[in-house]
Amino acid sequence: MSAQVRYLWTDGMVGERVGLEISEEGDRTKPASDTVWSRVETLPLERLKEIQLQRLKFLLSFTYERSQFYRELWDSKKVRHPDIKSIADLPKLPVVTKYDFEKDQAARPPFGTAPTIRPNEHLKYWQTSGTTARPRIWMDTRQDWENGILLYTRSLYGHGVKPGWRGYFAFGFPPFIGFWLCFAATEAMGCQVVPKGTLPTAAWLQLMKNIAGTAPSFLCSTPTFAIRQMEAAKELGIDPTTLGMNILSLAAEPGACVPATNRLLSQGWNAKIHDILGATETSGPILFTCQDQAAATPVSDHIAIDYFIVELLDPDTLEPVPSGSPGTTCVTALGRYGMPAVRFLVGDHIHIEERPNCPCGRTLPLAVGGVAGRADDALFVKGIKLYPSLVETSVRSLPGLGVEYRLQKKNEQVAVLVEAEPSVPETEYPQLARKLQEDIRLKATVTLPVEVHPAGTFPRLETKTPRIIKA
Repeated sequence: MSAQVRYLWTDGMVGERVGLEISEEGDRTKPASDTVWSRVETLPLERLKEIQLQRLKFLLSFTYERSQFYRELWDSKKVRHPDIKSIADLPKLPVVTKYDFEKDQAARPPFGTAPTIRPNEHLKYWQTSGTTARPRIWMDTRQDWENGILLYTRSLYGHGVKPGWRGYFAFGFPPFIGFWLCFAATEAMGCQVVPKGTLPTAAWLQLMKNIAGTAPSFLCSTPTFAIRQMEAAKELGIDPTTLGMNILSLAAEPGACVPATNRLLSQGWNAKIHDILGATETSGPILFTCQDQAAATPVSDHIAIDYFIVELLDPDTLEPVPSGSPGTTCVTALGRYGMPAVRFLVGDHIHIEERPNCPCGRTLPLAVGGVAGRADDALFVKGIKLYPSLVETSVRSLPGLGVEYRLQKKNEQVAVLVEAEPSVPETEYPQLARKLQEDIRLKATVTLPVEVHPAGTFPRLETKTPRIIKA
């Protein structure tokens, strides 16, 4: 391959790289400018689409040759990958879901037939979180992981994180991709990493306090656990704003793009709030906020289209929506070869603007307003589609209510379960319930029963928090 691109690892560490080299990536180990890590992020949209198509054609040929799962699937549907001559042809291939991989791994345990190389030749082993389906095995080759590090580095740099900063990692390092990739990217870009691991939250906050203010810092967390750390700090008599966090990089759940959650965290930590969102099956962040979009209204996310093709589909028919319409995401990962994701239904509901004219200089399209919700999380109540993020906005906007909530589904009924602030007497719970019910009705045009519970009723998790529970 050409020496124009400088990689993080040597060929001796990675082995033979596959796929096409994009000369505009240049030196992937250091920023291209004060504002972008990679020059690719500022290429004309037409060139970005050329890169997409070149990478797609290679990926389809490679995947058909080496992945039994996809070969059997495409043959059964009587589709030929050489017939995909443009991005517009991609819908000729079938959509795949997490349930397809779950079924494949159950039939041919433990890894299924999707991998393109032997399982022991992969660098990384993952299990999905299992919040909406049975946990599935997923893996990354060394090249896949290196590509993911590049994407995460670009995203963090887009937030405003610079080499020499300190990154705090508020998670327990379980075997799903979570913040592991962020951890690796932080190391690669020359930042100090501070892992929480199994430390109790109180000890973790004390650690943060002990070294606060000695370097520009950012916190990697789920939005839910970022809020829990605020609560725990106050319980310990620690003001979260004194812990020196310049940026919160939030993943696994919508955060920065949910106005009430953004405001709560921004004020509580005195920090800039940013999103990074992706999926274990596709690896690497698909969406991320730059500094300009994080300060905009609404907050929107750039889409890394040089490494992903993001189609928007009708969630009911799985057919492409008309151009310019919102839809649910179907993603093809162009930089992941060990366990390919070709037309994988991620299911995030977004609206794409192709030519964003962002002040940051990136030409990467925008998911305007970020992720509204995930198809798996959509609830239908009296014919109305309801996403947890809408309820979250109401819950976190009303004085007297805590920040945690659940949506309890029983048959066709949905109830909202929330907590009151510790200082609120139980005699005021009915009034709070009525206020929340009315606020949700105004936003969603549906009336839901509301139950207010004492503070601390619901568990606080470091990882993705299931918002929908079954009675």
